[in-house]
Amino acid sequence: MATAKTATASTANPANDTVSAREIEENIDRIRGDIASLAGSLKKYGAGKTDEYKTKAAEAGQDLTKLSQDALSDLSAELQNYERAFVAEVRRRPLQSIGIAAGVGFLIAALVRR
Repeated sequence: MATAKTATASTANPANDTVSAREIEENIDRIRGDIASLAGSLKKYGAGKTDEYKTKAAEAGQDLTKLSQDALSDLSAELQNYERAFVAEVRRRPLQSIGIAAGVGFLIAALVRR
């Protein structure tokens, strides 16, 4: 980074208190180099953080995918259990099931007419 000149050189020789344009330009060039170096460091740091966040986001996405697949699998299994129970109940009481279906159909028809 930029290094400052010691104040002892200017205080030891009062005749050298004036600063030349060349020294100012050298200082400006050195500062520009330091800024460019800092910008490069920030760019590398940002790229590293970007990769880190991409990795974390990908892991979170995979976790959510697995959780949603597990939930879907659980729901499918539960729905199959309900379906089996429903089919078993219909087979056990077929006339009652037909009567219930007819009643539900009648109610739906009555509601649709309005």
